[in-house]
Amino acid sequence: MADSKSLGEFHGIRAEVVNHSVWDVPANALILHLPRLTSVLSGRQGYKRVSTICNLYMPEPLWPHLHRGAATWNGYFREVLGCALEQFDISVNKVAVLSTGVNMEQLAWAEESFGDEWALAFVTAGVATNAMRLGQEIDCAARGSKKPGTINTVLFTSATLSQAALAACFITITEAKVVALEQLDIKSAYTPHLSATGTGTDQVVAVSGDGPRVSYVAGHTMLGEMIARAVTRATVQAIKNRWAATGERPVKGV
Repeated sequence: MADSKSLGEFHGIRAEVVNHSVWDVPANALILHLPRLTSVLSGRQGYKRVSTICNLYMPEPLWPHLHRGAATWNGYFREVLGCALEQFDISVNKVAVLSTGVNMEQLAWAEESFGDEWALAFVTAGVATNAMRLGQEIDCAARGSKKPGTINTVLFTSATLSQAALAACFITITEAKVVALEQLDIKSAYTPHLSATGTGTDQVVAVSGDGPRVSYVAGHTMLGEMIARAVTRATVQAIKNRWAATGERPVKGV
């Protein structure tokens, strides 16, 4: 039976970490309960309307299951979601999903606000083994990583975001993530003399709010600035939480 720990309520968004087991392997998940059916843009699932967002921790003993013919990715995620959400009356079709090898106990979040506007980011981050400089390491995909690492970002804002604004959030989030990696001097795990821009498996979900409608969230806007600050702060803290919990340290430059 799953048990949960509440992280609090943020502008009507209820956040909790649910501990559960998948195929007898202990795991956990960040469950974000939205106050209403909401439009989101997911880098994994595209544009959809959801009531819940889940960031799923995939412990290493589960990884071999993903290479079995009978265990497709979709089947696996339905199994994981079924375990994580068994105590809630939630349809898996109304859930946006992220996955990571980072335990949700290492989660970080940060909020920025100005007047009635706000931006809130939840981030998990593992960069010790899979950080890379995108486009500069042609053979890293062939070499692979000994252990996966992922930066997962879930972004909420007060604004009602058009589809274009949801897409533009990905640009602002990505730039802010790079700022966080620069602040911590994270180098590529593949080519340590290069600064990292992310990992090979980063995931993003951007969530629309219910405030005034916004169609532009770039750097010259107050909302864009708040998104960047929230994502940068949460990413820096998530990486530090990972280091503190695991002892993993970034690759040193050469």
